[in-house]
Amino acid sequence: MGTRSGDLDPSVVTYMMKKMKLNPDEMENVLNKQSGAYGISMVSVDFRDIENEAASGDKNAILALDVFHKVAAEYIIKCMVAMGGTDVISFTAGVGEKGQDSRREICKYLKIFGVELNEEENQRLKGIEGKISSENSKVEVFVVPTNEELMIAKKTEELV
Repeated sequence: MGTRSGDLDPSVVTYMMKKMKLNPDEMENVLNKQSGAYGISMVSVDFRDIENEAASGDKNAILALDVFHKVAAEYIIKCMVAMGGTDVISFTAGVGEKGQDSRREICKYLKIFGVELNEEENQRLKGIEGKISSENSKVEVFVVPTNEELMIAKKTEELV
């Protein structure tokens, strides 16, 4: 998440409240506005900014990206377990569409499931729909651009 905490042991909340002398509103602000990639990187909620700082050697930005890649892969794996496997993985939205490095790093964790990227295609497809897995990959991997604003507008039109 950009600013939210994500998965968290519930005892962390009360520990932090006691240790930092936070009231419930302050704790809610920490969990929803000062955590996630921003809380680790202390740079931004925008992954482009975090990636730029990481490229400059900022250790917090590097850590934020490393955590993001690992957690994203873990969620993909959880979905694969729940479904009994998968034939296709799609990367979409901001980081998924335009984050070639993030896609590569996430897929490294998925190699144990036979996921292999075609790195040339992965680098070429930035905001363009297409297949980025290699011919040898046991799971096909795609980039699928979204247009969330258009979908919201269409749904709003249907309601009106």
